Amino acid sequence: MKRFVFCMIFILISIGISFGADFKMSFGGGLLAQFYSGFDGKSETDIMGYTTTVEAKDGSMEYMGIFLFFDATYVELSLAYCSGGSEVYVLAVTRDSGGDIVGMTGFTAKPEHKAIEVCLLGKYPFTFGRFDVFPLLGISYLFVFHVEEKGITADKPSDSNTLGFHGGFGTDFALTKSLFLRGEFLWSIRIPSQSERDAYDKIDWGMGPRLKLGLGYYF
Repeated sequence: MKRFVFCMIFILISIGISFGADFKMSFGGGLLAQFYSGFDGKSETDIMGYTTTVEAKDGSMEYMGIFLFFDATYVELSLAYCSGGSEVYVLAVTRDSGGDIVGMTGFTAKPEHKAIEVCLLGKYPFTFGRFDVFPLLGISYLFVFHVEEKGITADKPSDSNTLGFHGGFGTDFALTKSLFLRGEFLWSIRIPSQSERDAYDKIDWGMGPRLKLGLGYYF
């Protein structure tokens, strides 16, 4: 096992030496799309012998935006303006002390969000002709400044702020010595927001793909 690990490290170092990109800095911008799904929640309350169970089902979130980035070969820092929303079906069931259902209601919540996202990604590029290919790993934080549903604006939109973790790969294609196209695909994990943790005793983390396409300039 130790020999295998040593060999893998040696191979990776050799690839890095052979194909590793020269240090260079760049900036640019482009379009961002993020999709999350799979976060469900559940909470339970007991009042005067009646138990009410509230479940959030089939939760999803998606947003699109424009971003600017600064790249220093091994680190990409981006700032994005995002707009989108989430959707979840909420079912509330009330039972008496004998377990019989005495009330049931369900509705679909679709709040709209506007936010600023800061994202920091670590990367290690390998050069193959006009292509740079690089694995990516990092975090983002979504600063929500507006939440609205059916014309009602939330008093504390910051309660919808959320942290994300990302991993994937990207590629740059050199158009000229200074200009390049950048594409990234990442798989993301979303931590529940404060408003979601306040609403439910238990809530799952969301997961989904992230796509970025941009134009950059080396300087």
